[in-house]
Amino acid sequence: MRLAEHPLLKSHLGKPAILDSNLLLLDWCCRFNPSLLRSFKRLSRFEPEDVILLSETLRLFSSHWTTPHVLTEVSNLANSLPSWIKDTWIVFVSEQIRLIPESYESSSNLVSDPVAIRFGLTDSALVKLASTHVILTMDWPLSALLESRNLAVVNFNRLREAVVSL
Repeated sequence: MRLAEHPLLKSHLGKPAILDSNLLLLDWCCRFNPSLLRSFKRLSRFEPEDVILLSETLRLFSSHWTTPHVLTEVSNLANSLPSWIKDTWIVFVSEQIRLIPESYESSSNLVSDPVAIRFGLTDSALVKLASTHVILTMDWPLSALLESRNLAVVNFNRLREAVVSL
């Protein structure tokens, strides 16, 4: 079975997608310097197959978006990169940020959803966008909330499991 035909993805083909922060960090780090997959502690839960799966999955969507909240989390997570790499990382990330469309929702609007705000501002912003974008996440509580609201979500953990069983 091709990835595009998989039930977890099939209904979302051609829609815009937003990566949750840990997946965006994985994507950007591995495009910046693939050796970070083995050396950067923030990526320790990922395998080389995950990078390939994420890349192939992203090709199935019409565009990739982000939010200021996701970018802030990626920036904070990347703060623990080794100092010798930070200057070139900042240049790379600056280029990526210029290329990716951002969807902004004020924090005062995000707190109007009492259930979503329990997960934090970043996840609340993703919940808000899930009516028009597919959210790719590894966060079980966030994906459960989105699924309970019949919103577009792909839990990367499930996708990994599904691909391994193919």
